Amino acid sequence: MFDERYNAVELKNTNLFKPIKLSEKITLQHRAVMAPLTRMRAIDNHILNRSTDYLETEDWKKFAAESSNKVDGKNRGLTAEYYSQRSQRPGTLIISEATFISLKAGGYEYAPGIWSAEQVDSLSKVVKAIHDNKSYIFVQLWNLGRQADPIVLQNDGYEFLSASPVYPANDNGVDSTKKALECGNPIKACSIEDIEQFKEDYINATRNALKAGADGIEIHSANGYLLNQFMDKKCNKREDNYGTQNFENRARFLLEVLDSLVTEFGAEKIGLRLSPFGTFGDMSGDENKEDTISFYSYLYDELENRRIAGKGPVYLSLVEPRVTNPFFTEGEGALESVNNNFAYNHFKGVILRAGNLVLSNDFTKEIVDENDRTLVGLGRYWIANPDLVDRLENQWPLNKYDRNTFYADSYKGYVDYPYYKK
Repeated sequence: MFDERYNAVELKNTNLFKPIKLSEKITLQHRAVMAPLTRMRAIDNHILNRSTDYLETEDWKKFAAESSNKVDGKNRGLTAEYYSQRSQRPGTLIISEATFISLKAGGYEYAPGIWSAEQVDSLSKVVKAIHDNKSYIFVQLWNLGRQADPIVLQNDGYEFLSASPVYPANDNGVDSTKKALECGNPIKACSIEDIEQFKEDYINATRNALKAGADGIEIHSANGYLLNQFMDKKCNKREDNYGTQNFENRARFLLEVLDSLVTEFGAEKIGLRLSPFGTFGDMSGDENKEDTISFYSYLYDELENRRIAGKGPVYLSLVEPRVTNPFFTEGEGALESVNNNFAYNHFKGVILRAGNLVLSNDFTKEIVDENDRTLVGLGRYWIANPDLVDRLENQWPLNKYDRNTFYADSYKGYVDYPYYKK
């Protein structure tokens, strides 16, 4: 079923379909990037799902029998098949679903992790499927902080941590405030020891992602998760060197993580995601836009100084204020008073922009041609259209996505969206 909301525009002759050199080893053949998409398909011990049970279902056999669906008969595990379908256009950059750096940094039951040998092995199958298509993958590294489910953390033997013991005032998707109080796992500020442990966890997770063959990692410091919590004055009430007394302290945790990873693994392997105006998880959004713009201008300057010195990041990913909460539908909650354009005045490297850029394709066309170092992150419609890049190039209609299957424990709504059939 096609999505009636989508009206195609001509993109074939824009920068979207021009190659761009991301690093010495990576040249993308187009600027459309698959944004990180949490799908909750991991199995026990936070391992990516390698099951092939879906191959025996009648629905899959019917799907595979349709030649337009480009099933190649390699009978991959479930997650590898999902990523293989979406990387079939050579030279595509895939940012993986958010992946926990450690069990302590987790707090959801069915999200993947990257601290064990079994997790590395499972990820390696996904990486191979993407590389077989001559495409690339960066693994997004995740640390939930107060966005976690305190009950899950308690069951795993960990405390419910944030920058400060400040509960989110708004629903963050898991009712963490209510659960923390009910289960007796109250929110606590990260100790210095916790911060140091998390920095080690980022190093270990990056090492494991690269061991699995990934081309790089993306530090998730957006959408109200732990690193973002340290930067936001609404959440961070600390009085030590990680507090909000000045911009340097607000950025300290993130920059220490970035610097340690660049030193260990090289700048070309490290990307970074930010959401300056996000509201998800009770972040500030545009409540004090002057402060937010000033702080992020400082941060972008710091990142640019590092980039000039060859110390990264290889790209900067920004969530558009057009989507302030990942649970909102397109257009809902958009902030009209702010935008991310000011980032280009400070950071002169590649900038990936994401947020309602499929339905708002006139805006996408504008930003990708306005600056030749812009990548475009696309999410929900890549779920529903494994051949999304081809559809955008040829102005073909798009499948409608089914949000009910985004986080479902099933192959349906995961690997069975049809390719375009003329």
